[in-house]
Amino acid sequence: QLAEAGDHVLYFSLEQNCLEMITKSLSRITAKRDISTAVSAINIRRGHITQAVNDALKDYRLLADRISIIALNFDASINYIQGYIEQYIKRNETKPIVIIDYLQIVPPADPRQTNKDKIDEIVRALKKIQGNNDLVVFVVSSFNRTNYLAPVDFESYKESGGIEYTADVVWGLQLQIQNSELFNSEKKIKEKREAIRAAKEANPRKVELVCLKNRYGIANYSCGFNYNPVYDLFQPDPGYPGGDGDSKPQKRL
Repeated sequence: QLAEAGDHVLYFSLEQNCLEMITKSLSRITAKRDISTAVSAINIRRGHITQAVNDALKDYRLLADRISIIALNFDASINYIQGYIEQYIKRNETKPIVIIDYLQIVPPADPRQTNKDKIDEIVRALKKIQGNNDLVVFVVSSFNRTNYLAPVDFESYKESGGIEYTADVVWGLQLQIQNSELFNSEKKIKEKREAIRAAKEANPRKVELVCLKNRYGIANYSCGFNYNPVYDLFQPDPGYPGGDGDSKPQKRL
């Protein structure tokens, strides 16, 4: 969507390769065009190339020049990421949107560091890259397993306390069910697990984007989405309070 809007995008993927990322995009386009003829990413990779896929490929080609997917191995350091970004800016004379997917896989500069020290150092380094080059940088973070049954909050982020202080904006993605009264209590673990299991089995899956911090604007908002995991498609949830995926005040903040 950023590329469609005209931005250049550098997507540093440390877990999925280029083929996986591109076929996910093609699958998403087929679903947006016509869900009845949509093809999943796994089936595209298996060679199931229909007319819908060919049409999606034509759409993707229109913006492919503005998307760079950089599949990194587990040895790619923050210095490599910084060098790549600065060379891209120099060669293309444009400032790209940068996406890091995901934070916890970026290796430490010093292997003797604790996980928390490693994450804090990488977050600070990314903030420095962003500030020095006047960029927009999105960093994906995993959650602590201990917070899977709780509403999203700063404590949810895995070994990454520095995010709260360094990032300008912090969002959390959770199932909408986790914003219900059931999850406001530390008890009823079994009921929570059953509720989450049922929510994950639903298609579309009801999810919620929650703003936890916004340094320069309103922070108490959230947005609802319908997520179709087969085609990796997020769409605004018209049934979410506020309607049409509009924001609403977050009761917990």
